[in-house]
Amino acid sequence: MNKDDALLVLEKLAEPAVLTLPSDASIGHHSQDHTYVYIVQSGLALRCKYTEQGERQVCRVYRPGDPIGLEMLAVTDPSLVIETIAPSVIKRIPIQRIRLAQQNDARTQSAVTSLLASEVMDGQQLKISFGTGSAMRRICRFLLWSAHNDLVSLPNREKLGNIVATTTETASRMIANLRREGAITRNPRMPSTMRIDRDKLCKVAGDPQQQSAA
Repeated sequence: MNKDDALLVLEKLAEPAVLTLPSDASIGHHSQDHTYVYIVQSGLALRCKYTEQGERQVCRVYRPGDPIGLEMLAVTDPSLVIETIAPSVIKRIPIQRIRLAQQNDARTQSAVTSLLASEVMDGQQLKISFGTGSAMRRICRFLLWSAHNDLVSLPNREKLGNIVATTTETASRMIANLRREGAITRNPRMPSTMRIDRDKLCKVAGDPQQQSAA
């Protein structure tokens, strides 16, 4: 079962109401209540943990169509936190509803298995894409990956630095450089987003296999 078909199966179990969240909102420690799996409908989110020193360590970034927390069906980690990095709409599915469906419906079990396998592959690819090369290359890859219809909502510079493993100051400098070069420009119709010049970003980003848009 491919990812799109698996998501359709899972989304049928979602609650009718959605979460509409601003940027930098916390969905919470999702092993704290161990209640929901989430699916990003629009926007961007990240899963992270905080060290004893209060430093944020990014574990995974999510864009529309990505499920968050399926691994909680099998394991728990009380240190994991989910935060939005752009205004987001998120569906939530009660974990107990998924477990019940898995027991009674082979198609649901197949969908969960497929999505868990896809999560492993996607997570590994993002670690490579956002963790290798120069800071500028990593930022360009993130912008290309997170853009939808060539529009992207930029995370705050601290979170952007966390995502691509660089300092807040370097992330700010790289974004300023990209704006000067016209690789990203403000979108007058939607002030919270930037319009990307895909060709200019691709020239810096490198491997085209890591540049697929949302």
